[in-house]
Amino acid sequence: MADTVKPYPRKENPYTKDSKPLVAKIPHNNGDYLYDSLTTSLDLLGGLDKSIKNGDHVLLKPNFNCSYPTPLSTNLDFLGAVIEVLQDAGCTVTVGELSGRADWPTEEVIRKLGVMRVLHRHNVHFINFQYDEWITLDVKGTGAQYWDSFRIPRSIYEADKRIYLSNMRTHSAGGYSGAMKLGVGWIDLDDRDILHEVREEVQQRVAELHLGWQPDLVIMDFRRSTTGWHGRGDYIFPGYFMASGDMVSIDAEAIKTLKQFPDDNYLKDKGVADVDQIKHAVKLGLGSLDYEVVEAEANTATEQQPSMLKDPALQAETALRGSK
Repeated sequence: MADTVKPYPRKENPYTKDSKPLVAKIPHNNGDYLYDSLTTSLDLLGGLDKSIKNGDHVLLKPNFNCSYPTPLSTNLDFLGAVIEVLQDAGCTVTVGELSGRADWPTEEVIRKLGVMRVLHRHNVHFINFQYDEWITLDVKGTGAQYWDSFRIPRSIYEADKRIYLSNMRTHSAGGYSGAMKLGVGWIDLDDRDILHEVREEVQQRVAELHLGWQPDLVIMDFRRSTTGWHGRGDYIFPGYFMASGDMVSIDAEAIKTLKQFPDDNYLKDKGVADVDQIKHAVKLGLGSLDYEVVEAEANTATEQQPSMLKDPALQAETALRGSK
């Protein structure tokens, strides 16, 4: 019989200002370096090392639920850039995932997406949660209303540090799919069936999957998304990366951005605080809607004139043009 374990004590979010969670929002245009955009987001939060240290073993939880491209799956360039940032900080990185029944099995999803090429390049181990040791997380007494317990892989429960790599889009059952929705990727398939049994309870059940622990960091790829009620359809291009230590805050800010692209979906007539995933997570104390956004300026120009004119040829040409 599988071991039964208890939730971890709540960690304090180190990425705050005046007790408010910070959400870093970084415009990213074609041609910008992913690595630079990611490090800028972390710098705006106060630095990766506020939660992730040299020598840490970090488990990355991406979204490889199916074998379709971003925003349904984590972008591989994004994944690679995050791995580089962490390895440059002295971390050992592992990636773990369990795909859903709709595009099963996990190894076939990973093969179709080409994930292992990226992981081999960076010497990163992949854990297929299907073959992990499964343990039971007892969430009674935590305020949970929809779960007494659910089964999880031991590797994610015992991870030193956890970083969620999230996309953001609308979703047919969950209303939206962001940081919190990643939790579906670490429960077993039987529990996923339970999750979807009552449509009106799906979002609350998603929120309660995070009662065992909260992420040390969330990094969201919001460069490309979609707004159809089923989470598919024409692409939209918000063009951002976001980062936060608070999964509720980052999901809320992303929903605000997503709502700037109106469509006939669950979010259409919802205030952010009324979105069921968000509302229930706040009730459980899993995050805050009282947060502060720190935003970088977009790269919209080449280097400015003072540095450009250090080139003698350009200085001469500028002087010539100025004399006419």
